[in-house]
Amino acid sequence: MFTDFDIRNIKFDSDTIERLCDYDYYRNLYDGDFTKAFSSTILKIRKRYPLDNTTAQSLININLFWALTDFFKGFLTNQGISINVDDDKQNLWDEIAKENNFISVLKEVYIDNSRFGNGLFKVALENNNVKIFSISPDCWIPVFNQGNINDVLGHILVYPLEIFENGVKKKYKRVEKHHKGYLENEVYEASNDTLGRKLEPDEMKELFNLEQVEDFSHLWSDFIVFPTKNTTESDSYFGESDYKRCKSIVEEIMLTVSQNSKIINRHANPKLSGSEQNLEMNPVTNERFFPDSDFLKVGTDGVKPEYITADLQADAIQKHLNMLMNFFYILTKTPPQAYGLDIAGNMSGESLRKIFIAALSKVDDIKQVSFTATIQKVVECALAFNSTPVEQVNIAWGDPIPADYSELVTTETSRVTAGTQSKLTTIMTLDNVSEEDARAELERIEQEKTKNVTSETDITA
Repeated sequence: MFTDFDIRNIKFDSDTIERLCDYDYYRNLYDGDFTKAFSSTILKIRKRYPLDNTTAQSLININLFWALTDFFKGFLTNQGISINVDDDKQNLWDEIAKENNFISVLKEVYIDNSRFGNGLFKVALENNNVKIFSISPDCWIPVFNQGNINDVLGHILVYPLEIFENGVKKKYKRVEKHHKGYLENEVYEASNDTLGRKLEPDEMKELFNLEQVEDFSHLWSDFIVFPTKNTTESDSYFGESDYKRCKSIVEEIMLTVSQNSKIINRHANPKLSGSEQNLEMNPVTNERFFPDSDFLKVGTDGVKPEYITADLQADAIQKHLNMLMNFFYILTKTPPQAYGLDIAGNMSGESLRKIFIAALSKVDDIKQVSFTATIQKVVECALAFNSTPVEQVNIAWGDPIPADYSELVTTETSRVTAGTQSKLTTIMTLDNVSEEDARAELERIEQEKTKNVTSETDITA
């Protein structure tokens, strides 16, 4: 781990190098680039089944990794998020959130959080405008005080930069060293991702319009980089990718499907067996050949020709795939219904909650472990950069599974019938309105009842 801000030490820090290599691997899984992610496996398959000898793919790309991340991204964010600040600052925050498309930034950070185990928000002040954006953690190196994971000295961010000089593209690396209340900028010449000469402050200013030190302590006295992490343990600062536990299962699923695909392809045009007498004689070459006809003669030996077909053992294959998928569901805390499978009829909200109980638990864990507290800090920093600091920030997440209105009506009606709740409270609950609006609605209901009773009385008379 990093214990100082000397970026040149990265080549000696095996933990950081291993983490960044893992990020590359997980990115390949998310992108479905399995030729890189499972390169050794694919090499073995292609050696046994050369592509020029079979119409089947060497490995069928079943990207359950992308599906897993996409499901939880929607499960966490699709019902929205309500961020409430001090009443006199609410409009200011709403405007900042709108300008930065905050929900989109949140989704981007969650995708990184799922595939890498870590995601990053960053807040900046550009031309007096507050900017909130996501940063891929593959450019992020936290710095720890004396190796203590509970004491972060700061953060280092490393970005690639390119400019054209005299028609030649030159590559540089920008290094941001984040301290509480300020950050230091450094730029290095780069070749094959290796740091070269460090630019002088006046060169940075001329080429990239960067100041050596950006001091924002008069507005905000903390970091402006806000990490989120997936579930983690006490002895690790970094979160764990959603893919770590299930990658071997997904690989086995792809191998099983691919292997059976090859068998099916090989027997889609089955070979014919029979005696030599079933072949016809070429009078010119005196060689026997397979007749171009749907009708085949039975040979003089009485052996009838027949096709060789494969016994695919479909039931055994299906059981094996079902077992593998069940392991995938267990390890990822997702049910088949998360991917649109096994949906029978109209399920009630309560039924869905029981089916998704493990997924709901995971989403709550994600919120509690990192996202809620991190978003609060992001909002506080954004408004501080806007010169409008706030005293409180409240986060209210939307319900991943919306309330079943028909169930809600039944429950509220039964309470009114049992005498445990008033009609006024029921209207407020079902219509989500204030007590004043609910009283007005209740009065209209009573007036309609009175009117209907009067009309019935007149008809009877």
